[in-house]
Amino acid sequence: MAIKPDKSYRPDPGRAIYVTGTINDEMVTQLTPRILLLQSKSRDPITVYIDSLGGTPSSVEALLRLLNLTDQNSSDPCWIITVVTTRASSAAADLLSSGDYAIAFPSTTILHHGVRTIERDPLTLETTSLIGEFLRIRNDVYAMQLAQKIESRFSFRFVTVRQEFDELRLKKASPAMSELECFIEIIEEKLSDDAKKLWKKASQRQGRYRDLIATVAQNQGSSAVKSIADMQAIVIKAIVEFEVASNSNDPTWNFRVGGLSRVVDDFFLVNEYLVNSNHDRLKEWCTSFGKWSLTSDQIAAVDAIPDDNARLEKTIELVRPILQPIWTFFVALCHALQEGENKLTATDAFWLGLIDEVIGEDFMTVRDLNEYEDDPEEEAKPDEESSEAS
Repeated sequence: MAIKPDKSYRPDPGRAIYVTGTINDEMVTQLTPRILLLQSKSRDPITVYIDSLGGTPSSVEALLRLLNLTDQNSSDPCWIITVVTTRASSAAADLLSSGDYAIAFPSTTILHHGVRTIERDPLTLETTSLIGEFLRIRNDVYAMQLAQKIESRFSFRFVTVRQEFDELRLKKASPAMSELECFIEIIEEKLSDDAKKLWKKASQRQGRYRDLIATVAQNQGSSAVKSIADMQAIVIKAIVEFEVASNSNDPTWNFRVGGLSRVVDDFFLVNEYLVNSNHDRLKEWCTSFGKWSLTSDQIAAVDAIPDDNARLEKTIELVRPILQPIWTFFVALCHALQEGENKLTATDAFWLGLIDEVIGEDFMTVRDLNEYEDDPEEEAKPDEESSEAS
């Protein structure tokens, strides 16, 4: 095998900007001339080196808008390679994951957490409720924005480790292990202790998706729905039943102390699931790489369908039950990253799909697929040997 370097995956200090310190409007102003100069010289990739504890999300968004500018010829935006050299925290971590190709030095630290707010005025019951609602909505928004940025990386992780599933089932003497169960266990072994806690939170959240939706679906089947409010009332009733049943062994549990807030959390969780369970991106997963989840007989049956649309629908029908749990786990992970303080190593970030490559580590990457090619000299050897023999 020979390596043919591809500039789309190779950082270039000569075509780079350096994001160091606090990311704010002043930094954006300082970096703007450099970004515009690089874009005017060529449409080659731009490298963004990052060493920052974070800053304001609006400044990161402004920086990304600048980096993704077109030109007067309506050219495609420059490909962006992001590289964390020492640390990327908070908004800087979001900037790192926003790159078209994201790289980390092996000793770097990456920190993800939820949206924060600093209030100067005294808080009241009313303002506290508004702030809480605002933070909840913003966390949901940022979680789904993160999902859009990293879904190709996460799905690539799933595809690359899937070849280990059968071996794990054999090792565990458990042939019935699901794709999700295999994936969770294999990735967990590769994570640091801190990242394992995050992984567990995502797994628990995905489990609540499953159990809540089962309860809600059971209630929906026996109730008439006349309006959105009727639907929401059914959901709330199902959630109340679910919480009561889940806490039946705890005599101190009640709605007034913690229980009611959990009902609210569950309500948003269910709606989050309902939105994403039919997400177009899930369908894209099913059609792009989902076929690899099928048996050889199923693949043959799908390929035998002559009509393209019918073949596509059949693929989605067969693959969706397999990938649905993977997708909802992925969504749960993105939301878990918005909760608490999640300090990650470069290796953690790789296996969670937050970055594409850790420099110096022998992990399978997209760069490998694009840069490695057969060595012409090696291909010629058999012919040479055969000609000599003749």
